[in-house]
Amino acid sequence: MTMMEQRDKRQRVLKLEGVVLRHSDWGEADRLIWLFTLELGKIRAVAKGVRKIRSRKAGHLEPFTRTSLLLAKGRDILLITQADTLDGFLTLREDLAGTTYASYIVELLDRFTYEEGENRALYRLLVESLRRLADEQDRDLVARYYELRLLDLVGFRPELFRCLGCGEEIQPQDQYFSAAEGGALCPRCGSGASGA
Repeated sequence: MTMMEQRDKRQRVLKLEGVVLRHSDWGEADRLIWLFTLELGKIRAVAKGVRKIRSRKAGHLEPFTRTSLLLAKGRDILLITQADTLDGFLTLREDLAGTTYASYIVELLDRFTYEEGENRALYRLLVESLRRLADEQDRDLVARYYELRLLDLVGFRPELFRCLGCGEEIQPQDQYFSAAEGGALCPRCGSGASGA
């Protein structure tokens, strides 16, 4: 095999780490998998034969499973050739509350992102949040932190340090928050604002 052929082969095979966001059935035995990966961000790939009873990949490609993947470039879509679980977050599947919170944070990420390239900070936020949920830390607090950091990382951070009305620094007292304006309002500006 020549150097050119070896390089061409390496470019067709990708080794990635990712979290399964969701999946849907494709054909008789295949599944379309949406992943958020460390190296490429959000991608979708096909897992051939994963719905067959004897499939070795099926358990590694369940939602909110952190997986090491080997993918091959198909004509128009990536193909999952190998999958190994790095972290199954099994405690999240054992109770309804854990599954609900994990599904919520994974769906938020899925809705707020496009297949547009890597975002390592967003990947780390996802994995750490799933880990905290699996450790049964205060799940409401984990979800609220995740929401704020997600908004920040995708460019929708609300202004929480300066009043949107007058520009003054927010003081440690009761404040108003306006979702329409995108941040905090001081008592003077917020008392007359609609929706605050």
